[in-house]
Amino acid sequence: MSEWKAFQKARKLREYLNEKGKLTLRVCAYDALSARLIQLAGFEVVGTTGYGISASLIGQPDIGLVGYAEMLERVRTIVNATDLPVDADIDTGYGNALNVYWTVKNFARIGVAGVRLEDQVWPKRCGHMEGKSIVSLEEMVNKIRAAVDAKNEENPELVIGARTDARSVAGFEEVLRRAKAYAQAGADYIYVEAPQSIEEIKTLVHEVPKPISFNIIPGGKTPLFDFNELVKVGITYLSIPMVCLYPATKAMMEALKALKEGDFQKVVELGVSWSEFNEIVGYSEWRKMESKYSG
Repeated sequence: MSEWKAFQKARKLREYLNEKGKLTLRVCAYDALSARLIQLAGFEVVGTTGYGISASLIGQPDIGLVGYAEMLERVRTIVNATDLPVDADIDTGYGNALNVYWTVKNFARIGVAGVRLEDQVWPKRCGHMEGKSIVSLEEMVNKIRAAVDAKNEENPELVIGARTDARSVAGFEEVLRRAKAYAQAGADYIYVEAPQSIEEIKTLVHEVPKPISFNIIPGGKTPLFDFNELVKVGITYLSIPMVCLYPATKAMMEALKALKEGDFQKVVELGVSWSEFNEIVGYSEWRKMESKYSG
């Protein structure tokens, strides 16, 4: 991807983040195909889900088993599969402030529009899981400062999201303290893992001088808020991590069950057609290109 295109995508993401009165969904992909489907469905931003990447790449839970190089390569394929801005989950930055600096530089170089850094202790785990630990406020502030330095060198428009997992570890007052400090350190938005009420969200929006974001996971700790209600309280950016992963998993389980039972017709009915799938992956475009360069 050209530097100019990466710059433009990051600027677009920044515009979405700061567009009052509108909720932009960060719809999460776990591979290139899901990224293409998100674009085809008409969404504006592709997120990446560490939870989904861990499951699809190594078949294991999101407990810090996927490292920097594996995540970078998977996100590269996602960026290459879509024209939309990609806001990438970079976990804890895979080490200290120096590791964060290097991670952000290299994710910027593959063309992401944003990165989201979290304050868990490595190895981390999914934010809605139990047994988390968080680093000190001072350590996370230094990581954010390193991320900002790296983005200024590579793409000044790159969006830096700072996530705190303090809610389930140290309570809401610590979330508020960290959110303010992370905003002061240079984060472009604050991502609060697992807020538990609309009142908490209202307080964050009112007291933190940067946009507030979080995610909604079916079965997670955050209520399934009405989107219109979120717009009213000032939320502009919401992450939806499992909209591709969970339905795809259920569909595969159902198709495999049908095949095991000998019902191949049901397998056919559960899937898209040959022509539909070829259209999704852009086969006709490649055929046109093939014709251009042959003969």
